[in-house]
Amino acid sequence: MSVNKKAAIAFIEVIENQSDLITDQIRQDLDQLSDQLPEDDEDIVEKIENWLQSYPLLLQTYKQNLQSMDLSLTEDGDIGPGGAKSPTPPNQPSESSKELIQNAIKENSPLSDDKKSQPKP
Repeated sequence: MSVNKKAAIAFIEVIENQSDLITDQIRQDLDQLSDQLPEDDEDIVEKIENWLQSYPLLLQTYKQNLQSMDLSLTEDGDIGPGGAKSPTPPNQPSESSKELIQNAIKENSPLSDDKKSQPKP
């Protein structure tokens, strides 16, 4: 897995696992970040890391996630969150870093929680 893909996954883990650190203002900023993500993985990582400079606790968690991912590399170099293998079958296209991040932001926003909890008429 590329360094840029690992960085995107480390950021996604921050969004998914550190909801207690993410205030309403940060969620709004995340939505703006999501709308501004470029297509290129390297540019995405640069944008994420620049954005994280404004949020030291999130930046620290992100760096810890990256470090733990480096430590959990498997013998063949494949890695997934928590050291797991990729859920994408070999020779199949996986979601881009941009899509992964945008989906994580949407899935972890309070609006998606409200929609999930409302019963259908």
